Amino acid sequence: MDTFDWFDSEDQTPSVIRPELQDKAGGQLPPNLLVVFAKDVLDGLRADLNLTRSDRDLYFFGGSTALYLNESKTVVLIEGTISAPIGISAIQTAISRGVTRVFVVGLCGAVDNSLAVGNLVLPSECVREEGTSFHYIASNKLAVPNVELRQDLEAYLAKLARPYRAGKTVSTDAPYRQTTQTELNWRHNGVLGVDMEMSAVFALCEHQKTPSVGLFVVSDAHDLTETVDWEWNRDLFRRTLRDAIRMMLDFAEGY
Repeated sequence: MDTFDWFDSEDQTPSVIRPELQDKAGGQLPPNLLVVFAKDVLDGLRADLNLTRSDRDLYFFGGSTALYLNESKTVVLIEGTISAPIGISAIQTAISRGVTRVFVVGLCGAVDNSLAVGNLVLPSECVREEGTSFHYIASNKLAVPNVELRQDLEAYLAKLARPYRAGKTVSTDAPYRQTTQTELNWRHNGVLGVDMEMSAVFALCEHQKTPSVGLFVVSDAHDLTETVDWEWNRDLFRRTLRDAIRMMLDFAEGY
């Protein structure tokens, strides 16, 4: 079997570990899921965003996460665990409980040298350098957001007069193998930023026929001269991340 020949479109047999069985007591979720791929953010936004924490968490293969509901209970929010396999496990479990649209706010490292910490990036295509997506769509397919949701999000950002960059990003499983040459190759091929989950989210949602869209906040800008150590500006990133969550929640509430 070829390394990336893991997806078989003809295989209609049930999963041995089924998402709908991870939490049998869990009830129906709202139609819109907002996933924030960062830790310890949503609890601090409860008052600002009029969020209510559910008395039940979302249990999925690999762990659990708190559920937060918006005021109208049309959007459920979770914090995704870093890395594609666990993040996808949480999202697919939520889909099995009634979610029909997926909105993602994540962080990415800047690959394009014109980006700075706090900039917004809207991924129109994700290069697949993680392994999870290859179990959901064929290896020759692009990992892309839903066209209608992406266009709507672009229109929404334009209405708010919020600057952003749209384009290609890459998702990787191996942050310690983001060598200088690797990132220079990404830059040469037009990649704007790098994360660990988005390509798998888009692949899962295509497989599940669940529209999805994502938005990144640039968390760090990489020096490729090998003279400056990598540094994550945590404070600036968290401020801009909170703003991006507010925007994406308002956007999701329109559906």
